[in-house]
Amino acid sequence: MKTRTPHAVTTGVVVRSLRPTDRDDVQSLHERMDQHDAYLRFFGARPKHLEDLAESLCLQDPRHCALGAFIGGILVGVANYVSPAHQLDNDSTPVEFALVVDHEYQSHGIGTMLLTRLVDAARAHGIERMTAEVLAQNTLMLEVIRDRGWAHALRRDGTTLHLDLDLDLDEDAQADGPSARRRPVVM
Repeated sequence: MKTRTPHAVTTGVVVRSLRPTDRDDVQSLHERMDQHDAYLRFFGARPKHLEDLAESLCLQDPRHCALGAFIGGILVGVANYVSPAHQLDNDSTPVEFALVVDHEYQSHGIGTMLLTRLVDAARAHGIERMTAEVLAQNTLMLEVIRDRGWAHALRRDGTTLHLDLDLDLDEDAQADGPSARRRPVVM
């Protein structure tokens, strides 16, 4: 097993919106996940029908946004959000987001890069809040949120944390830096 280093190796990474033609690459990324990473992502075993997941991630419609990180043409990470079916334009209902990075590329800044770009896309679409369910042991995801300094709240339910990101920041908080944008963590 390779030793991972916590150094960012984001040079040469291309982040772009996923397209229907990326379906096989998205499926392959999820098939490469080891048991531990699948557990962190899906809270259990990898889904049986990865082709359906891959197809849904590559949809292009107003309710979905999915970004892929590519190195040398190989998909190494995906960040996406999906709006609830009932959500209307200018509705303050949060979108749900998820992130997965190939194990060999974790702790290299790719997850941070993807999630930062996803937050930027959400803000550009007028989205004010994003939510995710995260296992408490998923320290890499929690570190990304903490290190970026986004205003957030966490609620614990057993081993699961409900993460709520507030994207509707005022200009003063943004100008004061990451520590000014943090909210107390609620456990």
